[in-house]
Amino acid sequence: MNKIIIQKKAENSLWFRFRLFVCVLFISCVSGVLSAQQVKNDSDDFWGQWFIGFGAGPRIYFADHARQLQLMDRISGGADIYLGKWLNPVVGARVGGSFQTLRGATQRAGGSHAIETDKGYYIPEHWLYKQKFDAWHLYGDMLFNASNLFQGTNEDRFWTFSPFVGLGYMNTWDLPQAQEISLNIGVLNSLRLSSSVDLNFDIRGAMVRERFHGIDVGNRPFDGILSVNLGIAFRFSGATSSKPKPVYLHQEPYYPEPPYSDEPVIETVIETITEWKDVASDVLVLFQIGQSTLSRDARVQLGFLARLMHEYPESQYIVTGYADEGTGNPDLNDRLSRARAERVKDCLVGEFGISPMRLKTVAVGGIENRYYDDPSLSRSVIIRPDRY
Repeated sequence: MNKIIIQKKAENSLWFRFRLFVCVLFISCVSGVLSAQQVKNDSDDFWGQWFIGFGAGPRIYFADHARQLQLMDRISGGADIYLGKWLNPVVGARVGGSFQTLRGATQRAGGSHAIETDKGYYIPEHWLYKQKFDAWHLYGDMLFNASNLFQGTNEDRFWTFSPFVGLGYMNTWDLPQAQEISLNIGVLNSLRLSSSVDLNFDIRGAMVRERFHGIDVGNRPFDGILSVNLGIAFRFSGATSSKPKPVYLHQEPYYPEPPYSDEPVIETVIETITEWKDVASDVLVLFQIGQSTLSRDARVQLGFLARLMHEYPESQYIVTGYADEGTGNPDLNDRLSRARAERVKDCLVGEFGISPMRLKTVAVGGIENRYYDDPSLSRSVIIRPDRY
């Protein structure tokens, strides 16, 4: 009796630590979402980063008596459907559902999904019964694009590697029914087939409490499910706004002609007092091809500008992003020019303490070579005073 009580206390302690770990993981994921939301999205960015995916593949169930079965007796099948969104080039989120059949072994017949109709369901050398049951799994994942994080943002990258963690809720359809919270971890591998279609190879591990598979409770506190899916994901965009007019350097001011009047002209002598002060001219920030990552020298230039902006707190600026028209398609160049402008704004706001209300971002997209016939000078952001 004492042994049973001690075992139950140990199981309750493990379950408490598991739930505590789940809570910490959930808070960490929420923090990642909030930090990713620092950049304000407009309608193009909001709709342009959504994706929906489908996949199917094998499942392997890990439980107390799994090692007594042949591998082929443990493999089953399932399918997934999910909807997600990339919040920025590194952090994304998705929700989905999995429908699957699981196969394992149990010591109890009739109470733990034992396959009594199968002639070979009983394994006498191990005193076990084969089991088979259907289950569904609802989950939410936080995705981290490791390729963009370590290699820089590249919309044309063929292979993208994205680890993920998440929580889920799993339920069995067959009697005896059970419901459990799951802790999920895995890797999403995406192969780019076109500008809007990816081939996905999704590997997921889910851990649930042991009582999930029925009333046959063994010596281990948790069970596991390994799923491998091969499927297709579609990235879609919504309504696009009209492309803003490009902003070019050295615009000549327009002075209207004074209205004609027959009245005599009264000459007035006005004494002009000239006050000299430092003002900012246009600032050009360059980027590598296909990227929106700021270099160190670009951050130094932005630091000089930020120092002047702090001296004149009433000044406001327009941050205009550009891309090279000869590289990439129009949709890619629009997103890339917007990402570059937002990255410059993020740097001024996050690193140098400039109020975001003083900065207005504009995305022009791809432009022709306008400086020295050099396309690298078009992969840029221009910051010009809007009000001083």
